[in-house]
Amino acid sequence: MKSRERMVTALKSGTPDRVPVYDFLFSLRFMQEKLGYTTELYDGATQVKLAGSIGLDGVFVPINGYCGFEDEPHPEGTKYVDEWGVTYIKNGWPVMAQIDVALTSRKDWESYSMPKPDAPHRLNMIKDAVKANTGEIAILVGLLGPFTMAYWYFFDLANLSLLVYDDPELIHEVNDAYCDWVLSVAQLAFDAGKIDAFILADDWGGTNALLMSPAHLREFFIPPFRKIVEGLKRFSLPVLMHNDGNLWAVLDDLVDTGINGYHPVERAASMELGRVKELYKGRLCPVGNINNKTTMVNGTPEDVTREAMECMKTAAPGGGYILATDHSIHDDIPNENVYAYIEAAKKYGTYPLTF
Repeated sequence: MKSRERMVTALKSGTPDRVPVYDFLFSLRFMQEKLGYTTELYDGATQVKLAGSIGLDGVFVPINGYCGFEDEPHPEGTKYVDEWGVTYIKNGWPVMAQIDVALTSRKDWESYSMPKPDAPHRLNMIKDAVKANTGEIAILVGLLGPFTMAYWYFFDLANLSLLVYDDPELIHEVNDAYCDWVLSVAQLAFDAGKIDAFILADDWGGTNALLMSPAHLREFFIPPFRKIVEGLKRFSLPVLMHNDGNLWAVLDDLVDTGINGYHPVERAASMELGRVKELYKGRLCPVGNINNKTTMVNGTPEDVTREAMECMKTAAPGGGYILATDHSIHDDIPNENVYAYIEAAKKYGTYPLTF
């Protein structure tokens, strides 16, 4: 199988030729050491090249306008505002944390204009990735979910929490507008061709608990999340959810929206891979669970291989599993540990499994 077929088969809970491998490649150090250069921006073509060079089966390529990612470079320490009206200080790569949000009240919303979905730059990263993709790697188009947009970019968490009581209808209005925007952009990405899946990133949990009560998530954010998932699935492409943290209280709700996959099954947040697989076997492809805070950072390659084997033994039988860390490849991870889990999938992950 080519990588794209391997990824799509697993995401649809099928059995590919071997366990696929995927990750966010968020390390400039690793890029420099592997490719001999770095990019100022998160670059679709370079990400495809880097993923292919280390044997990943999929690559994350967000739309342009994905909050936190720059669409034009800024000097370190520079304050800037993106097309959503969100303010940042350049302080990292590829994701910057905001320092000010787009909205604080209904008055702001009444004068607010959403970015144009069909802006000329909207698909630049995706088009560059597709053009560079001679190795048939699966291209996963990145979109942000409604809760992350609401508590991190449209409002902050404190204002959002007050709006739940002071103006709940405003939350619904913003969500409705955002859903329409996302699905318009997804249509453009699909029409451009040669993409393989969507990854809808919406971080709902901390290490120990959700960031909002289950009742309020069900009232305000499960419906728009479902609307986006159902809209994306009309393209007949799998939808992978990226959602950090401890999600047990609402994982049933999220699976019921129709997502095909769940990333990163965060080990440090007590997301037990075996339990996820058992509860949703045949409905949901778990992606991840190698600890990228401890094992990947401080372990030896042998430690990483052992944890990768544990993950595959737990979730790979019967198909429907993708091996990955439980977030990303970042600058603190030694190169040899990256190679270790990728090699483990290639060496031990061929179906029929023998472990």
